[in-house]
Amino acid sequence: MRTCFRRQLAPKDLPTIAQGLRAFVFAANKHPGGASSMTEAITALYFSGATTFAEPGTGGDRLIYSKGHAAAGWYAALWMLGAMPGMTWQDAVGFGQVGHPVPRMPVRGSVPGVEMSTGSLGQGLSFGAGRALADRRDGLSTRTFVVLGDGECTEGQVWEAAQTASRLGLRNLVALVDANGSGSVIKLDRTQWAQKFNASGWRAVDVDGHDIGAITRELLTETDRPTAIILDTVKGRGLDAEVEGSNSLSAEVEERHLPDWDTGALIDAALAVVDRHHSHAVQARTSVGGRRAAAPAVRPSRAKLLSGIAGHPKGAEVVAKKALGGDLAQELAGLPMLWMAPDAIRNSGLLPRMDKTGSWHWDTPSADVLQCAIAEQDAASLAAGAASAGLWPVLCSMEGFYWRMLDQIRQSIAYPQLPVLLVGTSGGLGDLLGPMVQSDGCLMALGAIPGLEMFEAADINTAKLLAVEALASNRPAYLRLPHEAVTARHTLPELASRPTNAGAWTLAEATDPDVVLVAAGALREQALATAERLHAHSYTARVVEVFSTTRFARLDADQRAQFLPPGVRAVSIHNAPSRVLGSLLGDGGMAIGVDTYGIAGSPQTALYEAAGLTTDALTDRILKELA
Repeated sequence: MRTCFRRQLAPKDLPTIAQGLRAFVFAANKHPGGASSMTEAITALYFSGATTFAEPGTGGDRLIYSKGHAAAGWYAALWMLGAMPGMTWQDAVGFGQVGHPVPRMPVRGSVPGVEMSTGSLGQGLSFGAGRALADRRDGLSTRTFVVLGDGECTEGQVWEAAQTASRLGLRNLVALVDANGSGSVIKLDRTQWAQKFNASGWRAVDVDGHDIGAITRELLTETDRPTAIILDTVKGRGLDAEVEGSNSLSAEVEERHLPDWDTGALIDAALAVVDRHHSHAVQARTSVGGRRAAAPAVRPSRAKLLSGIAGHPKGAEVVAKKALGGDLAQELAGLPMLWMAPDAIRNSGLLPRMDKTGSWHWDTPSADVLQCAIAEQDAASLAAGAASAGLWPVLCSMEGFYWRMLDQIRQSIAYPQLPVLLVGTSGGLGDLLGPMVQSDGCLMALGAIPGLEMFEAADINTAKLLAVEALASNRPAYLRLPHEAVTARHTLPELASRPTNAGAWTLAEATDPDVVLVAAGALREQALATAERLHAHSYTARVVEVFSTTRFARLDADQRAQFLPPGVRAVSIHNAPSRVLGSLLGDGGMAIGVDTYGIAGSPQTALYEAAGLTTDALTDRILKELA
């Protein structure tokens, strides 16, 4: 049995706290059905002594509240412990209103103790697995707890995460499933969940979800596997008998169904118990300088990171997708890196590193490579959880597979600004697998996610520079790599000396150009060759390489004019949808790209011919526009 972290409260005290939490839930009246069914479990988690949640400071156990719609009872516990300083309970129950500092759905960092931004269901268990993995890597004895709704457990990503946690041996991960039998308006079989978790290799137990003692005993049980505690609960516990247990309590309830309680008295009674055992709580609640979220870790500077990285010689032709990960994993060894690949890890260049360190497992916690299963959604949210604990995850996958992760990237990574570097390989044309992995509009979709910095590299040295740029920024980023080997035109020191704030470089200058060719990635070479062909036809061309569309889009008019002079025809050339670069050109621009789906086969030269992206085809199109 696990030792309690604090003296156990008297048996009569815990129900008093639970009743205070439930009174708060009904006063808030925001998804009270699912929130009230969790109040005994929240009481056991925070006040039974089985975890460190009630302790001030950071570095203890963590709670991932994946069931974000029903957060009222959890918010009540956090408020009681001083996470919302200066608020009365009447203030706190107004969470989610315009102007209130506490959002309706949990947002990472909005309140101390809120580790994940939730609301998009199904991602919390993956996130928690990443958090548990990182804590094990740091040698911590803490545990990560994840609260799930049973409706949420119909999401496939939950079972991706369940299998991952079992495979990795995450015995410091505990899931609590609120099995109140209701998935919004769909009735669910409460008996199925333990069987499913057991089948995935977990220790799973069914308990009365309103028995605080039974829940506490399970929280204290040691195990060599991840644990799932299935809470048999009543949705809307404590509401009017007419609606208690109803399957239609997924929003607010009518006031006539709320109990006629003295809310203030019940909350005051709960606070008296909490303050008697947690002396810091009353001071934190009433102090404007109460509990604060931990400050984010500061990463080494770009220059510091680059000092340990060796570039390739000028003229080298290296396939970046097969060299970048392996090179950087070796060069950045010793930093808290986690190199991940959810599909063909051989394509990421990480196999040599994995052969040396092993893939991450409970028994090999120092390994910096994690071979993920073919479960991209789980991998994305797991990377976010690891980043929340201070690891530096780099997730490598074919660009076409990022289609499967868009919501996870948006919700788990970009919105809370967790510093995960996403590396997309086989961008554009060239993969023999064709439509199955064709990136088509994926780059455009990724670029539409607010808060995600977009980078694209043509060659290995540029890829290394941009990877370091992303890592040093401590923000989420996507780095696109070409399928083919592209000649390195500059050494890494030469590239590092260039300014990067604008997101673009001028590769071929022309003082008074007739046309500006704007290119990215592998199409840089076709743009340069096309400029030479145009010169043979008495046209001068400036060539601009855009390596960050997000940075270039932020330029003001004067800054943009340095690359695209007003009145000069601009043409974008890209092996992605034409709008990706075309949107940067302004009025009168000509955008050339890949706007069809299903281009497949080999050799690669034939694919470029089919897409009209050869030098001859590009020259002909541009000459017709200039004529």
